[in-house]
Amino acid sequence: MYALKHSEYPQCSHSEQDIPSGLCIITIGNNLRGDDGIAMKICDKLPATLVDDVCRFDLGTYTSYLGSCLHGHKAAIIIDSTSNSCAPGSITIVDLKAYLEDQKGSPLGVKTTHGFSVVDELKLLSEVSELPERLMLLGVEVKDVNSDKVSPSLQSKVPQLVSNLSFLVERILETLKKNA
Repeated sequence: MYALKHSEYPQCSHSEQDIPSGLCIITIGNNLRGDDGIAMKICDKLPATLVDDVCRFDLGTYTSYLGSCLHGHKAAIIIDSTSNSCAPGSITIVDLKAYLEDQKGSPLGVKTTHGFSVVDELKLLSEVSELPERLMLLGVEVKDVNSDKVSPSLQSKVPQLVSNLSFLVERILETLKKNA
């Protein structure tokens, strides 16, 4: 992997609009580290009809592009692997927008598998730009990040993870359509 230059990073039609709209899904993780690449794996299995109107950004470990991806979207789902000593495939869903607005310096309580957390990146971004109205974290508990393949225990959970993500995407898209 290599770092993308900002001009090489994919843009979407929402980034040029004056009024935020639409939903983006941002995956974070390194698929060369076994379970850490689970976010991209479950997004790859989402039904095409569901994601036709969704912008998808696969950041790998380059969370510094979060701001570019979030810009112009009314809603976003960030998918990342977690390490909270739960069973592999357990999910954590956090309303990051509410957390960022209401927190008083308290830690999120969700450990991602990366050093500088997504929440830290979002805190910095919120100081310089507008974040989407709806900003969710879908954390997927992982088991083995020291392999080049997804662990069997997590692999067996992929269909349920796809179902859970599909449900979340459907609800957010319905809400966006109602409020349009």
